[in-house]
Amino acid sequence: MGPHVLGLINPNELMDFLATLGLILLMFSAGADTKMSALKSAGKEVIYFTLLNMGIPMLVGFSVGLFLGLEPLAAAVLSACFGSSSVAVIIPTLKELKTEARIGSLMTPSIFLADVISLIFLAVLLKPLVDMSPVPLEIFPIALIAFLVITLYLMPKLQERLMSWCSEKDEFSSQIRTIFITVAIVAILAEFIGIHAMVGGFLAGLSLSKMLETQKHLQENIVTISYGFLIPIFLLYVGMTTNITTLFTPGDAILTLLIIISLITSKTVSGFLGGRLLGFSKRTSAGMGFMTTAQLSTTLATATVATQYGIFSDDLLTAIVVLSIVTIIIAPILTRAILRQKCEEDILI
Repeated sequence: MGPHVLGLINPNELMDFLATLGLILLMFSAGADTKMSALKSAGKEVIYFTLLNMGIPMLVGFSVGLFLGLEPLAAAVLSACFGSSSVAVIIPTLKELKTEARIGSLMTPSIFLADVISLIFLAVLLKPLVDMSPVPLEIFPIALIAFLVITLYLMPKLQERLMSWCSEKDEFSSQIRTIFITVAIVAILAEFIGIHAMVGGFLAGLSLSKMLETQKHLQENIVTISYGFLIPIFLLYVGMTTNITTLFTPGDAILTLLIIISLITSKTVSGFLGGRLLGFSKRTSAGMGFMTTAQLSTTLATATVATQYGIFSDDLLTAIVVLSIVTIIIAPILTRAILRQKCEEDILI
């Protein structure tokens, strides 16, 4: 429907504003799905696997970016895309397969940790481009640490205080309002110190994940509001601003293919090596590697923001969109094909 194909709808300022809200809520939902308890209990195995499964793909992503002639900053942002994986695809796959507990206890916190590191890395990369912030670049690291402390430790306490003020007569709507007030405060603080509001949205979700975990009805209604209105607008906006016609240009088609192959190969190999390092069988390690190839919310959000800042070109954004579509389709299929057979073999034994 967008201007690059049918031309029925042209994104305007209102859609851009609503899409930004949808992006913040999308990252809030991703953060809310991240369990702080899982990150706190992350042991050496999780750290080893995360370093391998992030480090190798990020190095490959940066090298591919330089090979494609990108500026170092754009190559670094591309490497941040390569470092993350989709929690929304991996966790349902793990639950469906009912794999051994050790795989879930390793993969879940590892993917969460990778997303957190990728977004903080992105925030640091984008800081020099955000000239509206009153915080000088020299003291940005201190401001970032203070922001993380406020968001991850003080915001949950503020949320509890706000919840205690909720009217018993209007408890549900009051709780919803307090959640969105907290998200707004964190997003504004993020913009104030010079990082994108989507990072603030993710960290707000991360800080409130424990509280939302105990209030399923509240979390379900927030998801309904987010995915029922604003997040679809963001996804529609991404589709409308993606110039899919670039895929018909031989050079851009090769760029897209190179990015897809590089991501899938680097994620699979690094996941396999991480699994073998920790003593898993070859089949299980291969399944773990394929599992981490899925790219969705964090990758799309990063690419969209990079395009808004002029770091990514339209053809690179298109390549990332196609990458997300391809990986969320093939990652569960390959993972199920490998790990389901492994689970069946274990049952027979």
